[in-house]
Amino acid sequence: MEGEPPARRRVGIAIAGLLPWAWFVLRDRFGVVTDVTAIVLPLAVLVTAVVALVVAGAVGAAGAWRVPPGHRVLVRRRRRRAAVVFAVSTLLVGIVATFGPWVPHGTGTVDKSRAVRIAAANIGSGELDGADNLLALKADVLVVSEIGEPLTQRLSESYPEHVADWKGPSIGVFSRWPLTVIEQTGPDLPGFVLRVHAPSGEFDLIAAHVPRPWWRTGGSTYASSTDDGIPYQTTVAEHHRLIEQLAERAARDDRPVVVAGDLNTTDRGRDYRVLTDHLDDAMLDSWGRPSQIGKWSALMVRIDHLFVKPGWCSDDNDWYSIPASDHHGLASTIGPCR
Repeated sequence: MEGEPPARRRVGIAIAGLLPWAWFVLRDRFGVVTDVTAIVLPLAVLVTAVVALVVAGAVGAAGAWRVPPGHRVLVRRRRRRAAVVFAVSTLLVGIVATFGPWVPHGTGTVDKSRAVRIAAANIGSGELDGADNLLALKADVLVVSEIGEPLTQRLSESYPEHVADWKGPSIGVFSRWPLTVIEQTGPDLPGFVLRVHAPSGEFDLIAAHVPRPWWRTGGSTYASSTDDGIPYQTTVAEHHRLIEQLAERAARDDRPVVVAGDLNTTDRGRDYRVLTDHLDDAMLDSWGRPSQIGKWSALMVRIDHLFVKPGWCSDDNDWYSIPASDHHGLASTIGPCR
């Protein structure tokens, strides 16, 4: 210890500081392990930082007996310094990983003559309580998750063009313009693929409500009702497969594509990057924010999304509250770039 070069001691502290940043290298390499870590990252970071300080302090005190008495203070000091550096670095990684995906990087300006106002919402348990909020948005296209027959009937009075599935994904799409169903809900698609015949030009809409990733499945993801209390959830691995299916549909479509809905996909996880390999995040015309509220607020996750294929842009983004829902809704003006 006494003859250990200062440079070597600095290397140990540098490693402690750099080690947490390996998250950005490894986050897509360990499948469901890093998928789950990404979901709980803010809490995992806090716990890791606290445990590192407590354990390192204890180890520093316990291991000092092997060092000559004159150097024990130096050993404890070095170990505490490395622990503090590791803890601070871990907290910084958590901040960057959580807030980095919310930094605006707008896709460009929409051609106003061909603009489409689109909104999406997970209506939650108080279905009809949020009807007036949705109608007040005056959206051209509206995607609603966790919808049932009462809200479908209410919204259809203002949107004669609509499709809805009250089982599994429980999703409805309402449009001011004609819709053609390209693909129905099925085991590989928790939603619809629709062609929207807008006056300014057709586009394809993938409206999806992906089951939440969980440690076990909640049953069928497309054919069972959730009204009997069965959670709408699936395994983390199956959730990833469904997101890959959405991304592949968007990639092979030769028309303008929009993906909207409650995807139950955090923007700091690999599933989000699977989507952004092919699509632009339309909600990052302005700062992002958590869309999941209520009991999951501590996770600070943005799981409701709106994506557009390159060549389309977004303006005038907004997040809005929905009565009796644990989600914020989203709205944006999208269309061909000017």
